[in-house]
Amino acid sequence: MTTTTTIPGELFLLLTNDAGRQDSTQYRKQALAAAAVAELALREKVALDDERNPHVEVLDPASTGIPVLDQSLGALTELSRTRIKSVISHRWMDLTEVIGEGFAATGAVVRKDGWFTTTWPTRDDTLEAGLRARLAGAVTDGAQASLQDCILLELLRALGIAHRILKDDVPGMSRRDLDRTITQLDLDHPAATAVKKVIDDMTAVMLTTTVATTTT
Repeated sequence: MTTTTTIPGELFLLLTNDAGRQDSTQYRKQALAAAAVAELALREKVALDDERNPHVEVLDPASTGIPVLDQSLGALTELSRTRIKSVISHRWMDLTEVIGEGFAATGAVVRKDGWFTTTWPTRDDTLEAGLRARLAGAVTDGAQASLQDCILLELLRALGIAHRILKDDVPGMSRRDLDRTITQLDLDHPAATAVKKVIDDMTAVMLTTTVATTTT
C-alpha cells in the first residue's frame, strides 16, 4: 500500500480540482488530518478515549512504511494525548505536501510552486476516475461498499459536499438522497466508533472555525 491508496490520499484526489487547488471546501487540511487519524485507528496504531472531546493516544509508534501515515503518527506521538479537535487543526498534521508528493511520484499530478502556495495540477486522472467509479458503485449498491469507501463517503457527507463532489458520478440522485444513502452504509469494524468520533470532531472543528470567522 502507498500514500495514494490510503484514505487521506484518496480524499486528497476528491478535494483537489484539476488546477491543483482545494475544491468545494476550505477545510481540506482538517479533512485530510481526520482521514489519517481514522486510518491509524483502523490499523490499531492510535485510539481515542471515551471523553466527549476525546484524546488521541498512540498505541504503536512503529513505522507503517507509508509516508502520509508515518508523518501523522510521528506528529501524534509528539503531541502526546492531545484532544482530537486540536489534533485535526494542528500545523504538524498538515498532510497536503506529503500526499501531493506521493501522487506526483506516480504521475497523477505535477507540483507547481507559486509565490505563496503550492498547487498540484492533474496530469493523469486515471486514479481519480477509478476512485469515483468505485464510490458510485458503493452508493448505488451498498453491498459493494468497502470500509474505506464508507469512510470516504461519510467524510464527504460530514463536510457537506458529497453531492457537489459526486453529482456527475451518481446522476439523478439528489443531495438529500445521497446523504441519506451514505448514512445508511454500515461501518462494520471494531474501530467504527473511533472513526465516527474522528469524523464528528472534524465537523465540530469546521463549525467552530465558521462561527469564529462570522463573528470577527
